[in-house]
Amino acid sequence: MESKADKTALFRYGLVAPLILEPLPRGELVRRAREIAERQYEIPGSKRISVSAETLLKWARRYRQGGFAALAPKPRQDRGQSRSITPQLAELIERLKRENPHRTGTALLRELALGSGSDSSPISPSTMYRFLQVRGLTARQLLATPGRKKFEAEFSNQIWQSDLLFGPYIWLTNCTQNTYLYGVAG
Repeated sequence: MESKADKTALFRYGLVAPLILEPLPRGELVRRAREIAERQYEIPGSKRISVSAETLLKWARRYRQGGFAALAPKPRQDRGQSRSITPQLAELIERLKRENPHRTGTALLRELALGSGSDSSPISPSTMYRFLQVRGLTARQLLATPGRKKFEAEFSNQIWQSDLLFGPYIWLTNCTQNTYLYGVAG
């Protein structure tokens, strides 16, 4: 199965192929790009239906310089990193949440706003909740009891356990032998 990047690169190549297969003078290249841009397309991974002529020319230039791989979209350089939460702010949020696991994201936002001296928080609520979820700082995650693990000894007969019952006993006289009945008389 093709990846999303491969599908996108194939789509882009299909659009720019008439522009790159034969050498064209600049005016003819721009005219053909505008002609291609006038149509509507089903773009993979997008809700848009049109592409501008400038974008087509850019894709053609990329293909000439880097080949088919250059038409695939590039992954973000800051993928997995928050742009709005600085390391200092992340440390503060984590400290506040660990101090009181019952503190909600809204309460954290309010405290951050009070700490910064402004009426608005430096980050949005969705960013705060996503940060707490990714870092394992939700109340459910912080207050969860750790799973119990069974204990195994390294060698046999290393661990012994016993159980004793101490309690009242009753002397039975109507038995043929002198026996004790352990338990509570009822």
